Amino acid sequence: MHILIAEDDENSRLMLSTALEARGHEVQAAPDGRQALELALAGTPDLIVSDILMPELDGYGLCRAVRAHPQLSGVPFVFYTATFTDRRDEELAYQLGADLFLVKPCEIDKLILELESAASRNAIRPVPSDADALYAERLRDKLDKKITELEEERTRLRDFAEAAADWFWETDMDGVIVHTSDGAWPLRGLTLNGLFAMRRPGLPRPDDPAQLAREVRSFRDVVIDWRQQDGSVRIMALSARPWRDATGHIAGYRGSARDVSRQVRAEEELRALNQELDERVRSRTASLKAAFEELESFSYSVSHDLRGPLRAIHGFASVLDTELNSPGVSGLPDSARDALQRILRAALRMEHLVDDLLELARVTRLPLQRQPVDLSALAQDITDALRNAEPSRQCDIRIQPGLLVAGDVGLLRIVLDNLLRNAWKFSAPTAHAQIEVGSEGKGQQAVIYVRDNGVGFDMAHADKLFHPFNRLHREGEFDGTGIGLALVQRIIRRHNGRVWARSEAGAGATFCFMLGDTETSLPSIAA
Repeated sequence: MHILIAEDDENSRLMLSTALEARGHEVQAAPDGRQALELALAGTPDLIVSDILMPELDGYGLCRAVRAHPQLSGVPFVFYTATFTDRRDEELAYQLGADLFLVKPCEIDKLILELESAASRNAIRPVPSDADALYAERLRDKLDKKITELEEERTRLRDFAEAAADWFWETDMDGVIVHTSDGAWPLRGLTLNGLFAMRRPGLPRPDDPAQLAREVRSFRDVVIDWRQQDGSVRIMALSARPWRDATGHIAGYRGSARDVSRQVRAEEELRALNQELDERVRSRTASLKAAFEELESFSYSVSHDLRGPLRAIHGFASVLDTELNSPGVSGLPDSARDALQRILRAALRMEHLVDDLLELARVTRLPLQRQPVDLSALAQDITDALRNAEPSRQCDIRIQPGLLVAGDVGLLRIVLDNLLRNAWKFSAPTAHAQIEVGSEGKGQQAVIYVRDNGVGFDMAHADKLFHPFNRLHREGEFDGTGIGLALVQRIIRRHNGRVWARSEAGAGATFCFMLGDTETSLPSIAA
């Protein structure tokens, strides 16, 4: 069956067309009555389904034209409407010759059955002589109703506009403001170019006012300084878009002006405060940097200058010890000899401590040069040196191959040297000592670890690990100055990384570190 649909709503037209085509019907659709009539004359349909309220030619007019045309007068005609729904509308539809009057929405299956039934009946109602009068009456009623609705809508919009804090305005094609909301009367007679000339200095200018005027395009939040009659200034944000007249041609702008004085001034105050804060931060940072550099320089100088006197003390004490132990020398009590040995040991320890302090200052001063570093190879070199220094020592050392990172090779050697020497030292009392160097995870964010099964430490004191001179074991139990782990932490921090430890007293320790992001491209670290 060939069915013609006249419906101005696109969604309704598409839905009805799809449902009818799914039932095997051939469907043509038009967005208004005039086009529908042209399609019907071009090829007589078996059924016409029409809305009532449509542009160009409404449904009533289409029905009258169909019934008046000899070629179409016998075609079944069905109204399907959501606007004209009262009894008099239905009465007029039947007087004009409609076969069926249906009200939207209707269940689609039921609707299709009704349409197919109407097409099969093929009954045409006579058109009474007073249909024209009834048609005119219904159109007048609908027109009066629409006018009332539009007037109510106009009143509502005017109330909204007057209640709003914004100003509303309209220009002609020359940019002259010709209409405004009641509160915006000071804008009347001004031009957009005149308003644009008031743009607030110092704010971003995304649009050129002259270009806006030439192109006649929308703009948003053009901030101006509006000087009032009392001399005070209101900061306004202008937004607008072009509007078109009945012929479709651009006739000017319609827009709003919003008072943003409080917002802009708050932003300016915040900007000034941020600028002042930035200056303070820069000043404090510079002061702290200078103080830190001065402290580092002082620490380096003191440590360096201490080396001479310490070497003298150690040297003269060593000469005295040699002289006293020469054959034929006697008479010195044992307490004096013990005191001399204490002087020698203390001087040697101070020399080592000064050397470590100088190393700590040095790693801070050295420039950081990132490059691909093979930690596996570094670890192997260090452990080989440890074995050569104590060839009788038995220790199972396992180093995971392919530990590649991006960092300073010299500084990372210091890190591994300290961690491996600690593992070597603190695993010495263990019967079957084991040391492992490996990684957890993959890629440049892998965690590198050095693990041993030595004496370990109590995690309750772990916060002291990386502080200079802090040691978690008794004096004399293990040698060292307490600088090594502080050195490790400083180097890792220079690489934007972090270092931490896991341990349990008597069950060994694991020291872990990871380095920060880098632009150096590296292969993945194998897990």
